[in-house]
Amino acid sequence: MRTYNLVVTDVTRYGTLYCVAGWDLQNGGMIRPEPPTAVATIESTRFWTNRDAGPGRFFSVGNIVRFEAQDAPANFPFPHATEDRIAVNPDNSAVVGHMTLLQVTQAVEPGLSTSIPVAFGNQLHVASSGKAYVTLGSQTNSLGAIEIDSQTIAFYENAPKPGKRQLRAMIYQNGSGYDLSAPADAALDRFFAGGIAALQADAKASKKIHVRLGLSRPFPAMPTSCYAQINGLYFL
Repeated sequence: MRTYNLVVTDVTRYGTLYCVAGWDLQNGGMIRPEPPTAVATIESTRFWTNRDAGPGRFFSVGNIVRFEAQDAPANFPFPHATEDRIAVNPDNSAVVGHMTLLQVTQAVEPGLSTSIPVAFGNQLHVASSGKAYVTLGSQTNSLGAIEIDSQTIAFYENAPKPGKRQLRAMIYQNGSGYDLSAPADAALDRFFAGGIAALQADAKASKKIHVRLGLSRPFPAMPTSCYAQINGLYFL
């Protein structure tokens, strides 16, 4: 068990459930805190609720949080197991500070990658559609970041089934296009309030965009594929 001091960098939302991640301020590198209830084979136990994650909560982007955690059990699969940590003793947790988005980008600069494939240890498989994944079990990162300019990103809306709106984005790098889902909490709020136009305007007004990257856990229809996604967008 270890005590971590983490600046929260990523908050992603899936309906009413949240996944969070941040930069280890003591030792460097990304960490994904999971609830004390987390069980590898029960997906719902590995998410937080809005009692703990989101704006104004313990896990809010920019918060510096102190908590105790232990390494993930041996049955937690890679690539996520690279960063997974299981929180323990929640009564000993505390918010001990806060950073602006600019300060966060400065703190995590050692974790920036030059491209999306590099962020995932060059183990990314890219389909002709631009959708990209890392194979379940690959011992590489499941979290990372890049910085881009506004001309290299285009947002669009997907409707995978009636009544469900999904935010996605195309990021263009080095002659390739990457089609990524964007479950980033703040970006979803902006999307639902102002549509694609609001995000495009934010991008156009930015000098640069800090993109937090992550991998989804496999879907039942694709049980060995962890798809690349956008965990956060900082318009700077």
